[in-house]
Amino acid sequence: MKKVLILVSGLLLMSMLTGCIAEDYDAGVPRAYLLADDSLRGEPMQLIEANISWNSSSGEVSETIEDIEKFGSSQEAMRVSPNQPASLDFKENEENGGDIWTDPTITAALWKDGEETELELNDSREFRFPQTEGNYVLAVEFIDRDNEAQYIGNIVIEETPE
Repeated sequence: MKKVLILVSGLLLMSMLTGCIAEDYDAGVPRAYLLADDSLRGEPMQLIEANISWNSSSGEVSETIEDIEKFGSSQEAMRVSPNQPASLDFKENEENGGDIWTDPTITAALWKDGEETELELNDSREFRFPQTEGNYVLAVEFIDRDNEAQYIGNIVIEETPE
């Protein structure tokens, strides 16, 4: 009886380990979202992929946009208020699976007329838009090991009438 119990326990342990080994840990290019904490827009805005250099078992993705300001300005605009809080969120791309990112480096900046303004992100990827009104292009960099992805959004900062 003891031998049967040990044999069954061993088989269960082996099947559990086999299940862990067979899982798909492919970390494909994530999707990026901007969440603006304002009643102007209640849903997250998906940012557009721009410059991508990503290699995974799903394949290689390489995309280059030379003029990110021109490209970003052509996208649908998101209107926000001066000094409005916002945050960035990244989700697994279900087309190529996986969301195993090892401590990615994430930066964000606003571009206007060739000038870059870095945005200060906290540990929760939260930040505030600047006080200066105008049309901007939001550029978000996501770097994970040897993979890089840049996301672009068209941002209009303007005071809202109340």
